[in-house]
Amino acid sequence: MDKIDLSILIPTYNQERYIVTALNSVLAQKTKYTYEVLVGEDASTDGTRAVLEQYEAKHPHKIKVYYREVNLGASNAPLSNHMDLYNRASGKYVIFLEGDDYWLDENKLSVQIDFLENHPEYIAVAHNCITVDADGRKRKERYIECKDTEYTLKHYLNNILPGQLATVMMRNIYKIDGFPTYMWEKRLVPGDRIFYFTLLANGKIYCIQRPMSAYRHVISGGSSFSANVRYNFSGDEYWHKELLDYARCTGKKSFIICAETLYFACLVRGGMHNAIDFKRFRICFSAINNKLSVLKNFILVYPSVACKVAHRRSLTRIEDYWRKHCAFR
Repeated sequence: MDKIDLSILIPTYNQERYIVTALNSVLAQKTKYTYEVLVGEDASTDGTRAVLEQYEAKHPHKIKVYYREVNLGASNAPLSNHMDLYNRASGKYVIFLEGDDYWLDENKLSVQIDFLENHPEYIAVAHNCITVDADGRKRKERYIECKDTEYTLKHYLNNILPGQLATVMMRNIYKIDGFPTYMWEKRLVPGDRIFYFTLLANGKIYCIQRPMSAYRHVISGGSSFSANVRYNFSGDEYWHKELLDYARCTGKKSFIICAETLYFACLVRGGMHNAIDFKRFRICFSAINNKLSVLKNFILVYPSVACKVAHRRSLTRIEDYWRKHCAFR
């Protein structure tokens, strides 16, 4: 079998209305590079499967669809729809395209692969996107994407992403011996933030300042994160703790401090919303080692939250514990 340059992974669920646009944006690409399209049809209850059967029959040498008998997103399967597709990717490079998003520039793939071919020091390359509604009309909102050419840990700490998932092309790190990917398979959400932290901890990410895809912000139906998850920052310290454990495995202090800051911010917001009691806060807080650096970062990144903490009487026990028992370093 000839080597594949790129694996395009399309997870989809109940996206009959959008999947044609997504697939057509892939097939419209003008590129000299070879690619495969792997689609994970996650047991949709609408007509998504029928649409995919037509496309697979018409493009058998490019499109391979995996028809799930059970919805992986709602099951206890060891791998999510996304990760199952990633495990099957044979390309040198990999990119995801959610079934309700689409690409705008017919040269997008060539531009990104050319960059990675010519810059081996980079692990991934992203670009800008536009945001559209369910009908494809451009929305006024802007995606929280990097507006610099180099994506850094400072961007990540400030909740800025290199780009929306459909914009980020990366090297197929499963083919790199010894690359630490174990956190990717824990089905943590939001998964894109886990991806970006892992990539950044192991390489450089370049950001092309050019919109080449459309992110469809749909808040009901489908398989996208915005359509299915209402992220509760105050009560969701689990993935932050996993992020912290991973950062410590890298041995890189800057990444450890970043993860500790995000973990602490989550704990504080949890305390403000009474999502965790003081005893639980104290136990979780003991996991933070670089307390002075974390406090400085927290004040800089979350100034409004820091002000509320300083004036909210309900958090006096947390503040007292911080002052009495934390040896800053």
